[in-house]
Amino acid sequence: MTNSVQSDIQLKKVVCSTVQLGKENYPVGMLSLDGLVQEVGMHPYAIAYPEQLPGSTQQQLLAQTENSPAEFWVEAIAQKIIRTAEQYGEEPLLVCLSGADSHQRKGLLGAEMEELEINPLIGLRGVSRFAEQSRRKAFELECEAVKRAQSKLGSTGIELVLPFVRTFSEAATVCDLLAEQGLARGVGGLKIHLCAQLPANALLAETFLQYFDGVVVDIDQLAQFALGLDESHPKLDYLYDDRNEAILLLVRQLLLATHAVNKPCSIVSRHITTSAHLQSWLKDHGVSSVMTP
Repeated sequence: MTNSVQSDIQLKKVVCSTVQLGKENYPVGMLSLDGLVQEVGMHPYAIAYPEQLPGSTQQQLLAQTENSPAEFWVEAIAQKIIRTAEQYGEEPLLVCLSGADSHQRKGLLGAEMEELEINPLIGLRGVSRFAEQSRRKAFELECEAVKRAQSKLGSTGIELVLPFVRTFSEAATVCDLLAEQGLARGVGGLKIHLCAQLPANALLAETFLQYFDGVVVDIDQLAQFALGLDESHPKLDYLYDDRNEAILLLVRQLLLATHAVNKPCSIVSRHITTSAHLQSWLKDHGVSSVMTP
């Protein structure tokens, strides 16, 4: 099947690396901090707590960061945000904070600091990781990078997207944590969006929206959790079906909930360019632009 999108639906890219900048045929839709973390190649826990690393890894980290891991990492991430935003144009850049699971981060320098998990996909990630007291400094450095980029781009140049928000309590918690770091929703015009990856986000969208200014619907993640599907397992490829009624029902609920309160709803899926049915379905439900990694 060829890669194409209906002419009346605008396609935007989710930037996962600054290497993509200037090479894409489509405008930027969102920037993934998970992608930037992978690009820098250093585990956030190692950056935040270098003294806890084994000796050889610590020496390697210090050598790569000129003996200032936190400053090096924050500046690197901030500059990549700025570069992406400056190419994006006049509109605020959506920046999705880190939500990768521990398995996805295992190749980073210092990854041994993150505990092994039996089920990383549903483990400590997103808000639960931000709120983990013993690793809070990693979240603080992520916020510092965003604020440093803000100082260059202006307070309304960036809008945040919060990944893996499991409950209303987590929604309230992450808003409080961001406010403590000087990133309070509404202050200086800052907008904060929910990345809807979980069925709970769709089923209870009306209440979740009380904590956020909009929603980014990650259809692929919704499908994983709605169908119990491991996308990385090749023998389960047959389970992904863009006509699956359970998935479309969840997406429809999010579209209806955001429309009811006049808040924006963005769509992201890596399958969008190869799925004429999904494109047609989204168009029929009033979606005019989509994003793809």
